[in-house]
Amino acid sequence: MKPRIITLKSCRKQYTYDQDKACTPAETVSRFLERLRLTKLDVLKEVRRIDTGRLDIPVYFSVCGSDAQKVIGNKKQMGKGSTPEQAQASACMELAERFSLFSFLKNTENFLIGDYATLKSQGYPVVPIEFLLKSVHDTELSPELLEKLLTGLPLRWVWSLRLADSMPLLIPFSWFYAINEFNGSSAGNTNEEAIVQGVSEVVERHVCALISRDRLVTPAIDFTSITDPVARALLAKFQQNGIEVYLNDFSLNTGIPTVAALAYDPNTFPHLSEIVYTAGTAPDAAKAMIRALTEVAQLAGDFNSGSNYVASGLPKPSELKEVAHVVETPDTIPLQLMADCHHEDILEEIKNCVEALKDVDMEVFVVDVTHPQLQIPAVYTVVPGAHFRERAMEGKAALFAAKLAAELLTADALDAKLDSMQEMLPDAYYLQFYRGRNLYEKGAVEAALTCFQKALDLQPAGEDIPYLCSYLGLCFRDQGQFAEAIEVLSQGLVYDEERPDIHNTLGVCYFKTGRYAEAVESFRRAVTLNPMSAIDYANLALNLEKIGAYQEAISQYETALSLDSSIIFAAENLAELLINATPDKEQA
Repeated sequence: MKPRIITLKSCRKQYTYDQDKACTPAETVSRFLERLRLTKLDVLKEVRRIDTGRLDIPVYFSVCGSDAQKVIGNKKQMGKGSTPEQAQASACMELAERFSLFSFLKNTENFLIGDYATLKSQGYPVVPIEFLLKSVHDTELSPELLEKLLTGLPLRWVWSLRLADSMPLLIPFSWFYAINEFNGSSAGNTNEEAIVQGVSEVVERHVCALISRDRLVTPAIDFTSITDPVARALLAKFQQNGIEVYLNDFSLNTGIPTVAALAYDPNTFPHLSEIVYTAGTAPDAAKAMIRALTEVAQLAGDFNSGSNYVASGLPKPSELKEVAHVVETPDTIPLQLMADCHHEDILEEIKNCVEALKDVDMEVFVVDVTHPQLQIPAVYTVVPGAHFRERAMEGKAALFAAKLAAELLTADALDAKLDSMQEMLPDAYYLQFYRGRNLYEKGAVEAALTCFQKALDLQPAGEDIPYLCSYLGLCFRDQGQFAEAIEVLSQGLVYDEERPDIHNTLGVCYFKTGRYAEAVESFRRAVTLNPMSAIDYANLALNLEKIGAYQEAISQYETALSLDSSIIFAAENLAELLINATPDKEQA
């Protein structure tokens, strides 16, 4: 594998209106389209504006071409900005970012394969294993034991650049991707622009995870201190439409500005809109605020379209009391006193961000994932020690080693590896979990059920109980033990109510026992949490039909089929309802 190491250079900003970029949004789009023309890749079908116009804050889709859809697995990417030009550029670069990353992942030539001992014996400079412990906040497991747990795992390694000292190092991509997933991937007009965005995204996820987990109280931002004309104009657009907006300083101790924005419309919530809770990070606080406000517009559907957004870095509150630590904060801070890393040269901003993170014992590694044909600069950023909501919060590196074993090894090899891990860690509940999952996937439901129950008896971490309950529920469901399934699934929701998989299985069990009204509520919650799940819309429609809510059932069948036209029962039931259902047949 030939090393792909990024070279950084001075990058003066040429566009600073609503974001800081190396060129204008129009130039960004033009370059992207020219690269597509030269490569003849079918990446972009069209760029289409999709907001209703109520807020007058533009939101665009970049609709994937056939090549992009095959690689990414999605049909579209979204873009935001204070102007149509910036929103279009954002949508295009989001598509370039995802297409580049997932193309990189699918190309085996980008990786070296082996465990720590293998790579070190071949003389490669590998990142110290202590960074893996730091990445999951494990202060108890020894580096030596972690290396033993990873022995024999065919980890994928990639070249990275450690920004603190410009040192090329191999990092175990398999490990960090299990934590970050696609967070930290970014594209830009230059490498420097892409890196600043990648670092900002990881920092944003980090502070949001900490504040959500510990319900930290952070200062509100004084609206009268906002002098940036774009930020003021965006805020006015919300206020003119009667939308309540809360802005908080989420920077914590990172030294890099993060602004959280929470907004809702008292006139349309909850029947036509949701509480939208998101954040933006950038070297400049005003630009971070602009990112947060345009992100609200992207997620909100203009607060009048009935759309549902998928929560990511921050949870989606169903009522304001869930975020009292945000909306009822006692302290206020002027925007000018927030953290500041901005500079007229984007390279200097990278250096400022790296120094700020170094002060809190964090280092930045970047991987070049630029597509060889597309040639739009793209990177994947790793910051060991950064937190991610719902992942790597409990500080167990051994759990991640077991997770990787389950992902990288085949059935028999996995059994042997789990046995060896169990000898080193006899009371590790997660080894029973992965053993059970392996058995379940092989069809051994009864044996899997025993493993999951053993795992629960070993006092698992709170964040892992919902996973165990979800699989226990599946086992009980498959055995026709619906009452037992409902009980254990309900227990899982006590620990994490935002689990669409649990709501789905619970809905199926309610349906199987004739409790159709309860099934409706389960599937309704599932689609709220995962608005792209066609099968949940179809199941919701089926149960609405069972309780006589025919018109809503028609609407939900139509939504399901718009997402996945191959759901046969949805198509057949919809056709019959359109023939037979009339408004006077609706039950009260």
